[in-house]
Amino acid sequence: MARKQGAKSKRSSLTATIVFFVAIVAAIIGRFNSNFETNPIENTSRLKTSTPDTCAVHFIDVGQGSSVLLQSGSSGVLIDAGEREYGDDVVRYIGNHGITQLDYVIATHPHTDHIGGLLYVLDNVKVNNVIMPRLTAINTPTTKTYESFLQIIRDKKIKAIAASYGNEYVVGRIRLTVLGPVEQCDDLNNMSVICKAVVNSTSFLLSGDAETTEMRSVLKESPDLACDIMLMGHHGSRSSLEKTYLQKADPAAAVIQCGLNNSYNHPHKETISYLKGNSIKYYRTDLSGDIVFTCTTDGYRVTKSG
Repeated sequence: MARKQGAKSKRSSLTATIVFFVAIVAAIIGRFNSNFETNPIENTSRLKTSTPDTCAVHFIDVGQGSSVLLQSGSSGVLIDAGEREYGDDVVRYIGNHGITQLDYVIATHPHTDHIGGLLYVLDNVKVNNVIMPRLTAINTPTTKTYESFLQIIRDKKIKAIAASYGNEYVVGRIRLTVLGPVEQCDDLNNMSVICKAVVNSTSFLLSGDAETTEMRSVLKESPDLACDIMLMGHHGSRSSLEKTYLQKADPAAAVIQCGLNNSYNHPHKETISYLKGNSIKYYRTDLSGDIVFTCTTDGYRVTKSG
């Protein structure tokens, strides 16, 4: 009888050990899955250099701002460059990836977290053209940053192009189509240049800080919004959750550019809920840093940049 009780005691001890072990493993897996969900870059190899025929879209980490580099070999298109203090970082990033000139720089709208860094870019990189929204006397800002931005364009004799719906630009294997703005608005966020870029076989919808007002005006033109990758508007703000616009875009993945623990609480929980609810994988520069989509004729792969 004593032997049976001893065996039973050993089985109970073994069971307790197994339960404890399973609980620890479950906790570890749960923690990993949680991190993976908010930082889902599967291929974490770091790109050190680009080959002469590299085609890629780089979402550069500029804190609570935005900067996107479209690359085709040694040529590129830069969309915004974050606040002024990030200008040097963006210029260094461009050079590190073998880009010797920017055929186009797009200033989506004249808020400092988008054009501040462009002051240094325009001063230190060969830029052929600048595309920006056509503003009126009512919505033209009088900030020192914007005035300096315009002055550099004049001093450098860079061609300035007003963003116009339907205009197309080709740089190597990049085809860029302007979709907005299509209407004047007092709110500069809703004057953002919206564009669709096709790089090799991968399409990107890039909306700047456009909010529902501008998105609805773009929808009136019934453009082709379908894309593989979408940059969420206004750093993942709930103010850019225009459902019809998002449904027409129907991206497989999304990128959110925002600063870690920013005071705006970007991305808003409504944006994350929408992405999760529609099974859209998302990437965040505040969690992953620079995010690169290397585009081939067959698709794309996602990496962190070195």
